[in-house]
Amino acid sequence: IQHSGFVKQLLLYLTSKNEKDAVGREIRLKRFLHVFFSSPLPGEEPVGRVEPVGHAPLLALVHKMNNCLSQMEQFPVKVHDFPSGNGAGGRGSQALKFFNTHQLKCQLQRHPDCANVKQWKGGPVKIDPLALVQAIERYLVVRGYGRVREDDEDSDDDGSDEEIDESLAAQFLNSGNVRHRLQFYIGEHLLPYNMTVYQAVRQFSVQAEDERESTDDESNPLGRAGIWTKTHTIWYKPVREDEESTKDCVGGKRGRAQTAPTKTSPRNAKKHDELWHDGVCPSVANPLEVYLIPTPPENITFEDPSLDVILLLRVLHAISRYWYYLYDNAMCKEIIPTSEFINSKLTAKANRQLQDPLVIMTGNIPTWLTELGKTCPFFFPFDTRQMLFYVTAFDRDRAMQRLLDTNPEINQSDSQDSRVAPRLDRKKRTVNREELLKQAESVMQDLGSSRAMLEIQYENEVGTGLGPTLEFYALVSQELQRADLCLWRGEEVTLSNPKGSQEGTKYIQNLQGLFALPFGRTAKPAHIAKVKMKFRFLGKLMAKAIMDFRLVDLPLGLPFYKWMLRQETSLTSHDLFDIDPVVARSVYHLEDIVRQKKRLEQDKSQTKESLQYALETLTMNGCSVEDLGLDFTLPGFPNIELKKGGKDIPVTIHNLEEYLRLVIFWALNEGVCRQFDSFRDGFESVFPLCHLQYFYPEELDQLLCGSKADTWDAKTLMECCRPDHGYTHDSRAVKFLFEILSSFDNEQQRLFLQFVTGSPRLPVGGFRSLNPPLTIVRKTFESTENPDDFLPSVMTCVNYLKLPDYSSIDIMRDKLLIAAREGQQSFHLS
Repeated sequence: IQHSGFVKQLLLYLTSKNEKDAVGREIRLKRFLHVFFSSPLPGEEPVGRVEPVGHAPLLALVHKMNNCLSQMEQFPVKVHDFPSGNGAGGRGSQALKFFNTHQLKCQLQRHPDCANVKQWKGGPVKIDPLALVQAIERYLVVRGYGRVREDDEDSDDDGSDEEIDESLAAQFLNSGNVRHRLQFYIGEHLLPYNMTVYQAVRQFSVQAEDERESTDDESNPLGRAGIWTKTHTIWYKPVREDEESTKDCVGGKRGRAQTAPTKTSPRNAKKHDELWHDGVCPSVANPLEVYLIPTPPENITFEDPSLDVILLLRVLHAISRYWYYLYDNAMCKEIIPTSEFINSKLTAKANRQLQDPLVIMTGNIPTWLTELGKTCPFFFPFDTRQMLFYVTAFDRDRAMQRLLDTNPEINQSDSQDSRVAPRLDRKKRTVNREELLKQAESVMQDLGSSRAMLEIQYENEVGTGLGPTLEFYALVSQELQRADLCLWRGEEVTLSNPKGSQEGTKYIQNLQGLFALPFGRTAKPAHIAKVKMKFRFLGKLMAKAIMDFRLVDLPLGLPFYKWMLRQETSLTSHDLFDIDPVVARSVYHLEDIVRQKKRLEQDKSQTKESLQYALETLTMNGCSVEDLGLDFTLPGFPNIELKKGGKDIPVTIHNLEEYLRLVIFWALNEGVCRQFDSFRDGFESVFPLCHLQYFYPEELDQLLCGSKADTWDAKTLMECCRPDHGYTHDSRAVKFLFEILSSFDNEQQRLFLQFVTGSPRLPVGGFRSLNPPLTIVRKTFESTENPDDFLPSVMTCVNYLKLPDYSSIDIMRDKLLIAAREGQQSFHLS
């Protein structure tokens, strides 16, 4: 395989096309699927549904290609020893101490291209090697170097270098989204704001030319001596007005460069006129198209002997995932599970790289890893990509915190009080439970874009820290599901265990997952504005939760996540099943009538009269299309017309295809686009959505909401939970507890988790990933007191369960459930 040119030939066979050959490529893809997947040959599609038959040959090809990749790839790994748990030092330990005691010497210079900002006259400055480039900007701006002077101003001596503008300093300290005023260069290279100065100097400094020739990071992680002894010139100049909207802000804010054109552009206005007046809607985009290319996509810049194999596997994965777009009526199911594409060798390399503190602190992640993570996520399991996401999407301190949270065995004793330990600012806010949603909106408005970690405390409650903060995200998630907000499709229900203001309040439930309630053309502007504001807030809340390692408790549907990843143009009728199965089934039956109509019209043996008769006999459940009594309004929403005057246009066998196209487009796109635009605006005010390219739509639920509901078994609980202070794994009470927990249903699990941790869901990985681990301690009493008379209590900030030694398992179960139900929504001393 490696030497026969097979890979290149197959890649070209599956991907190449010219202007006249679009149909030819589709035929080749169907032939390929017939050989490797037993799907029908082109032109031989059955009358019924095309369903997966056998995937063994395709699976064998994928495994063969993955073996080939493992043998050919030569991706470098930069890994350094780190002190083991016993504190024995190694090169990593020395490197940590080195970074803590050394500084880089830099000369700040006004860029030769500009003369409208002050020239730095303070001589060389010493900079913490792990400081970010934006720290240099902050240093200069608060001293007045970010102010652009008018042409007639002529003074380089306006103020001392040490004079600090207090109002600017306060802005930088308190706001997460201060607009950037200066940009920085080493030579010709523009420096990213979130890059460490060490990495910038090492990568771009002219004096470090010989450094780049040596890629031996493992033996020389600190760079040659020259990097520390020479003075490195860093140029600065003002950010141009036209660049401001696309630059990172201090808190990671970006402009909407990635967002679809707004609905007011002339092109869209024309499209909308066509939609409203003529019922013309855009055709569905086939997601396969972007993968069917024989050359590397723009965002793959690395070179490696295995590149062709990687490109072929990328095409094979896309075919496996999206094959059904090639057929008119196919089962929407991937041929091979994505997990079968995981490459164990690349995963091992990635994990080694991502668990090296020195690499994370210097931001020195190799290009191949980030590019493969976004273009070929299927090579890596979810937890590897999740770590890669946290290392690349946010600041270095968050990346380090994530590393320490997921690898508690890393010894931090040498650096706990040093510059290399995570230094995450924390901002505490006190909120009132009675006005939770309103106050949450205010908190997100003020602190959503801030780099600081958000901590929540409740009025008149002493509890603070992790538990109340996790509960805040869970309760706000619940409030956003209130029926009176008119945000979601679904049915109205009341909570089974309401607390306080939840009493008598209706909430929206949708077993398939939540999706936006559509707007019609006649919706009131005030109502639209109100709903859009809530979706913008939801975007901020979700982005902040991801950024701060928190979980939300929103059961969102798969089409919602496809919108998040900008895949809305590929939504089709099968996505309706994920928001409204009843309507989706009717649409499927009506689509079948359209398919039968097309076959009849293509049948050359039909006369005009026999065709007319045959069309009239096409029925759904014995009813002709005309007798169904449908009109051009959205099913379930009689006030939403699919085109102008739609409520007066009956659906017939002749306009049925147009009707179905419009139903699908309005339900999944047109009726909800304004809500999702607002959601994406809110989200991107915290960090860019493009960072989520490491994940597939079905995985975003894990990232946002944590572990899926699953039965708890006593063995896992024993391995992951820690008895202490009066209890051991052999204690009767601990065995009772594990037996009770393993018998809990989904609702009881949620109650227990909310009681003990503050959040109704576990992080991805379940109890194993709970940090700190669940600790069970013995609740003590006076000798005259009976443990059976008392309830268990908790310390949510450290996941601590104080459990009395009950006399029987039944009493323990009752007391646990009473405590879990009654102990919600209050944090006091226990």
